[in-house]
Amino acid sequence: MPSGQAHLERFFEVGLASPLAPRVVRVWVPQGAATHVLYLHDGQNLFNPDAIWGGWRLDEAAPAGMMLVGIDNTAARMDEYTQVPDDIGSTVGGLADDYAALIEDEVRPLIAAQYGEPAKVGTLGSSLGGLISLHIGLSYPSGYDFVGSMSGTLGWGSIGPTHTGETMIEHYDEAAVQPFAIYLDSGGAGPCADSDADGIEDDGSGTDNFCETEQMRDVLSAAGYIIDDNLFHWHEPGAPHNEQAWADRVFRPLAIFAAL
Repeated sequence: MPSGQAHLERFFEVGLASPLAPRVVRVWVPQGAATHVLYLHDGQNLFNPDAIWGGWRLDEAAPAGMMLVGIDNTAARMDEYTQVPDDIGSTVGGLADDYAALIEDEVRPLIAAQYGEPAKVGTLGSSLGGLISLHIGLSYPSGYDFVGSMSGTLGWGSIGPTHTGETMIEHYDEAAVQPFAIYLDSGGAGPCADSDADGIEDDGSGTDNFCETEQMRDVLSAAGYIIDDNLFHWHEPGAPHNEQAWADRVFRPLAIFAAL
């Protein structure tokens, strides 16, 4: 593991062997030995305070010993971060397996070759980035100790008029308890209702995926996950769906992962 001052490094054109477009990977290298590594999505927004949607200032929130790997998104973000196609006015999505394989087959070997991969491994994202994090966990369950979703778009697959039956809520409802800890959060508020009777709660307020996140928490709890043991949940009442809100509370999942 590297030592010296904490700093940010960038790798360009990562993913040339993938069917997806290559992209930049940004690595926050901690001072001293890294004990944890967290793979994050929408890498453009994590470190740069002048990012187009506002930055997370993630380097300021990073716990000691935690390496942060930000994987930039591309113009195909909505396809790459979603496990099935859905109709949001047009049909998009369904390349999550390819994106998960990009991380497993190219990004993680890059990190291991450059730095050595720490023993504790996690993945975290917001909105569709939260959705893809949960998909990655199910795809490679033995490879992760922590999976985090901030305001995750967990109803994806039930947005259009045809419910696929393959939302992330349903996938986890059908799966056994996984070997990694799960963190869920949202802002927004209820009341919640299944207005189209498809089994997935809709946001009463239309903000921040509150109702889907609450349903996911309840599904996981009923499946055998234990709150504050291998399942963590936070609600930030009324918080909007934007980068500033995620930046303000990202310290919570970072601290939970650091304690594992």
